[in-house]
Amino acid sequence: MREEKLKELKLGVKKQQSMFSKVLQESEAAVHASYVLSELIAKHSKPFTDGDFIKECLMKAGEIVCPGNVKAFQSISLSRNTVAERVTDLAANLSDQIKAKSSSFESFSIACDESTDISGKAQLAVFLRSCDKNFNIFEELLELIPMPGTTTGEDIFTCVFGLLQKYNLPLAKLNSVATDGAPSMTGKNKGFVALLRKKLSEIHGSNIHHMHCIIHQEVLCTKVINMENVLSYIKKVINFIRSRGLNQRQFTAFLSELDSEYSGLSYYTEVRWLSCSKILKQFWDLKEEICQFLKTKNQDVSLFYDPIWIQDLSFLVDITKHLTDLNLSLQGKDHIITNMFDIIKAFKCQLVLWEKQLKNEDLTHFPTCSMNKSSLDDTCSYQKYAEKIANLTTEFETRFNDFSSLEDNFFLFSSIFSISIDSVPSHMQMEVIEIQCNSNLKAKFIEVGVPEFYKYLPARFENTRKFAYEIISMFGSTYRCEQLFSVMKGIICSHNFKMNIEALVNRICFRGNIVDLVFLLISNMAAAKRNKHSASIKCKVIQFAKENGNRATAKMFGVGESSIGDRLCPITAWILDVLSERIKDGMESSFAKDTASLIAKSSA
Repeated sequence: MREEKLKELKLGVKKQQSMFSKVLQESEAAVHASYVLSELIAKHSKPFTDGDFIKECLMKAGEIVCPGNVKAFQSISLSRNTVAERVTDLAANLSDQIKAKSSSFESFSIACDESTDISGKAQLAVFLRSCDKNFNIFEELLELIPMPGTTTGEDIFTCVFGLLQKYNLPLAKLNSVATDGAPSMTGKNKGFVALLRKKLSEIHGSNIHHMHCIIHQEVLCTKVINMENVLSYIKKVINFIRSRGLNQRQFTAFLSELDSEYSGLSYYTEVRWLSCSKILKQFWDLKEEICQFLKTKNQDVSLFYDPIWIQDLSFLVDITKHLTDLNLSLQGKDHIITNMFDIIKAFKCQLVLWEKQLKNEDLTHFPTCSMNKSSLDDTCSYQKYAEKIANLTTEFETRFNDFSSLEDNFFLFSSIFSISIDSVPSHMQMEVIEIQCNSNLKAKFIEVGVPEFYKYLPARFENTRKFAYEIISMFGSTYRCEQLFSVMKGIICSHNFKMNIEALVNRICFRGNIVDLVFLLISNMAAAKRNKHSASIKCKVIQFAKENGNRATAKMFGVGESSIGDRLCPITAWILDVLSERIKDGMESSFAKDTASLIAKSSA
């Protein structure tokens, strides 16, 4: 009888366990889905209120695709407050991961930029780029820091240095800082970089490289072209058409009647250099249509019939296209600094070629100029623009000094098998000789290239690996900061946000190399919940036994008892297993005595 009763009780417990396990799995799946969807909402810069709309879409899709599982979709919580909490959890988890990984960084650098958003608030963006011993690259937003007061070099230094300490980053392994050219960043005595260098020198006696954003320097170079005679008239025409609603509607209708590939003209703004090429190309392609439209409005169109002005316009269209292509090639994340400098060097060589070709009236790489010259029966000369190219070449040679000073290091990193040993730093010479003579390493270098090659470099080449860590971890631009500010502007303009912008933008939108954020967070939360609940159950069992004495066994077998609750099932099942074995052994101890003994063991 006793064995049968135990079997019956154990079967009941297993059924309850199965039921509770299924409910628990469904609950965890719903929470997991809530985090994943919240992450997507934040990653795509959507308002938190979109969660309700997404859930409504899921419900409708569930009713059609899988009517029997609609309840599963119903249990996914995506209210505005829930999404906000999920995003906060994810941001905190990512922050914890960065702190945990900081001790494994072999080298790291930061990129800093300060900007004032459209609400008038100054924001400081700080990005981290690091490299671990396995040459894995991490590029993450550390923090977006509001600066309610002044934004001097001292203010920026205080914020950034506090941030480095907050994330437990090893200051001795900070090798470079990338900023724009603002005085608050680059000031000789009180600039942010100068103050940071001074502080690091006091602490570790180390120095850091300062990299002036390579994209910013490229844009500054374009200023020497100086063809305001063309741009001023184009801006005047565009503003005439765009600033008056009637003119814009009539011009759009006019283009539609002509079956034009364009539906209108874009605004020109000087600070948005990338838009210049697009606008000039539009204007060139639509110059005849624009001229006809302006005539109907009794506007001056004499420049459209001026061959010199048209010639200037054609040259400006082509050169801005080349400069825009250069700018775009420097953008993006995870760029190796050596590749960025190679792009600049290649463009310098192209400038030399273009100058030579223009002097010889060779318009091979200037298609718009070539088209214009053909239409004028070769009566115009483009030799005069060789001087413009020469000025641009001089400007490119003058700038990028911070990159040029590291050119030898960049060449060593990229071409370690072809560099002369005399050009290698003395502390690395012996290692580089051994590397160059190792046929296996040379084959691997040819197979995978840089930076992948350095992952296969044996640990005994300590100095060479350290050198590679530093190069790989360097920022060459502040592109990520500028991208962040653009996203912030889009969020505020598109959704008219009244909430804390950092809650949406900070970290989540720019998650880079950290592995599955949601999975790690869910796993950590589930583990913490299980540990906490297990400890709680054990305490309740022990306390219940003490209070109920010989009635403990009967109470514990009644797993539905409100005093202990359904979560007692795992411990109850374990107790039943042990008691079953003791009955088989013929032990005559009472249930109460066995239970008390087992409870004592469970508390150990």
